[in-house]
Amino acid sequence: MNQELKMKWHSVYGQILFDRKLMAAWKQVKENDGSGGIDKETIESFKADEENKIIEILKELRERTYKPTPVKRVYIPKSNGKKRPLGIPVIKDRIVQQSIINILSPLCEEHIFHKWSCGYRPNLGVQRVLQIILWNIETGYNHIYDCDIRGFFDNIPHKKLMQVLNKYVADGTVLDMVWQWLKAGYMEEGKYHETNAGTPQGGLCEALHRFHLQFRKPGHEVSILVPIR
Repeated sequence: MNQELKMKWHSVYGQILFDRKLMAAWKQVKENDGSGGIDKETIESFKADEENKIIEILKELRERTYKPTPVKRVYIPKSNGKKRPLGIPVIKDRIVQQSIINILSPLCEEHIFHKWSCGYRPNLGVQRVLQIILWNIETGYNHIYDCDIRGFFDNIPHKKLMQVLNKYVADGTVLDMVWQWLKAGYMEEGKYHETNAGTPQGGLCEALHRFHLQFRKPGHEVSILVPIR
């Protein structure tokens, strides 16, 4: 599990330093919609001057002056009456995060993710999960474990997460960016709060931290933890 790659991924950062890559990431962010972060920038306001704003982001990345902004903390109701905290990054951070995901995600698909891990992966979902479960039943297995880790994303140890990423990514600039995203903190009711653990649910870099098989239906969630190769 989590075996270090013999050939780690180099030069990831250089692959996002193109306006077309950032524009492609922006289109994905735009399609996902969502509200803006603490800087008041919205999808609509960014769209109104998207070309110039993309050039500004590219300039920051090329000059290495880009710095993440704290996320906006909001809460959404859960089915059990409690509330789930979400962290909403500013549009700029979402675009940069999406650019990195667009480079790393195909590599994770090919070299890391377990074939039974279907949660939040392209072209995989409920139907694939059911196929796997039915195949296991047909081959003699008769127990299904429905489990969840309480507060998983709220309690991920930052240093241990970076140790895992270091097994695959050799690009120091990208690793530094991920570390800065983790440590960017959040704003709640006008006050800044540091983040010592966890990843903000709602941020795009959360997608790279999911290594489990999961499917959902209204009012119910089934999760099967599986190892990474």
